[in-house]
This record gives sequence, structure tokens and C-alpha cells, in this order.
Amino acid sequence: MALKLNFREVTPEDTEILRMIALRNGKAEDYLCCDVTNEDGVTQTTWYSKADVALWGEDYIRAHTTMKYSDYSGWIIILDMEPWNDAQASPRKKKKRDSFPKIPTWLEGHVKERKQKRLPTVTLCSSAGNELLEVWYYGELLTVKGESQSYIIDRGETPGLVAARDPESGEEFVIFDGGQHGYDNMFCDEHNPAQLAHRPLQRYEIPASKLVLELGYNIDYEDEKESFEVDEADTVELVNGERMPWEQVKRDGIDYIALYYVNDKGKQLQILDAELA
Repeated sequence: MALKLNFREVTPEDTEILRMIALRNGKAEDYLCCDVTNEDGVTQTTWYSKADVALWGEDYIRAHTTMKYSDYSGWIIILDMEPWNDAQASPRKKKKRDSFPKIPTWLEGHVKERKQKRLPTVTLCSSAGNELLEVWYYGELLTVKGESQSYIIDRGETPGLVAARDPESGEEFVIFDGGQHGYDNMFCDEHNPAQLAHRPLQRYEIPASKLVLELGYNIDYEDEKESFEVDEADTVELVNGERMPWEQVKRDGIDYIALYYVNDKGKQLQILDAELA
């Protein structure tokens, strides 16, 4: 018996999913729930954006969804995107994807491993190459029912800030600045410079751990280049009045970021989830 999938609208009873959507600054009406029932009658609920369901099609999701049990986290629903990626990629695009070189400029010197999964995924490191890093942050922690870890979110009107610190060398570098990084902060949202200047960090209470970052590069900047009014020097004006080289815009103008740490059992736990466009 194959898995049974039932797509439906998000309801007020889907509290955990509503919290995850809120983390992304999304709207419930833009998402669908999917109740997945296995051969033993166990039902778990996952969620997708309506845009993704329209793009992939319900038939693809049904054919490539699996449900597995983990002693650490219970039943897990997995959607295999590799067949879709392979089917959509021309030889030219596939070559570009497989050789994925792009990372934001602020992470230069702090990426040890790069992979192209559903999203570009990198492992962070210090300048010395150390992977076991502490997480420090400015913001608030949001607890999601059913999850052992907390999510780092903005503190009121002040954007959050997340950094990594190498406990061996003492080096510290910024992973994500919620007041500067990503498309919205570059071109849409204005922030109080005084607020950004005073964001003291505190340690996220986990041991030094391997940190994994997902990056969203879904904006076709070249296709929309005319709307950015690139000048003769090939620079673009940001919302704060500064100008940035066009090639840097394409690297730094991400539309999504997620941060995970790997616990002592080898499981990745997400602690940051931010939509940036």
C-alpha cells in the first residue's frame, strides 16, 4: 500500500505549522497542509507553499514522498527533489548547479564544504578551518511545540544578529545580520542605524557544534537587471543610499537563509529560518 496524501488548506488547528509560517513572515493562505498516512495508519502533517505545489504538481509529490521513523525525532516526511532537479536542468544549467561556487561575500573564508541539495548548502568554519563553532546571537528565542531546540528571531523592531565563534582561536564572524543581509534589507527595508549598532550578543546554549547553512538564490537578477538601474560603473544603489557592485548584489541578495547545528547524535536541528524577499 502506497502512502496516502491529502492536500488541504491550513487551519487554526495547525498550530505548529502556523508558527513555522510566521517564522518566515509568511501568510497562511499562501500555504497548503499535506496529511500523509502510511501503511500502518500513522498520519503526519507537512506543509508546502502553494507556489511549490503548482510548480511540482501533486502527482510528483505523491510519487516521491516517503515517511520514515527516527528514534530521535519520530516520523519524518521526506520529499525527494533530485528527480525534479535532474528533469528540469538542461546540460548547461546542470553543469552550473553541480559546480555551485556562489556564497555571500560576508561568508568568504568561512565555508568549508559546499553542496547543491534542494538549496545551496554549506558547512561553516573559522579562518583556521575549525568546524566546531559556538553560536552567539542578538534577538529572542521562540519555542515551537514538539521541537527540542529554539529558533532565533528578531527582538521586537530590532533585527536579529547571529554570529559564530571559534572557541580555540576566539575568532568571531557574522553568519547572518537581519538588518543588512538579503534582498529585502538591501532594497526594501530601512532600519535605524542606532539600533543596528547596539545589538550585544549572548551565547546560544549548545556546545561548539558543526554548523550548516542553507541559502536561497531564487531571484533571477540578470533577467531583472534593467529594473535595478545599474550605472556605468556596474554598481547599484541600495535602500540605505550606498552603492554595491552588481556581481556582489547577485551573491549577497539571497532570498532565504536557514541555520542548523549538528547535535551529538548526528542530527541537524534548525535554529534560524528567515525569508528575505
